[in-house]
Amino acid sequence: MTHRDMLWRGIGVALLAAGSVVASLERIGESSLPGLVGFGFALLGFVLIVQGKRVPAAFRVERSRHKRLPQTLHARRGRRTAQRHD
Repeated sequence: MTHRDMLWRGIGVALLAAGSVVASLERIGESSLPGLVGFGFALLGFVLIVQGKRVPAAFRVERSRHKRLPQTLHARRGRRTAQRHD
């Protein structure tokens, strides 16, 4: 595991902890906004813990002009493999 991956996973742990604290500050019968915000932080933190540095890379790909590039490369490899087996 690289340092960058550990950094993103550490940020995930911090977000998960912060989300849990924010959600626990909500009192029964009050507004549910803090609970929703806490849940969002916790969910984002969990995703970062599991996926690590792949999450920011996926966001960069989605924002780029080449968002269909992985699908195109995968299809091209599949066609090459199919041609070899024929």
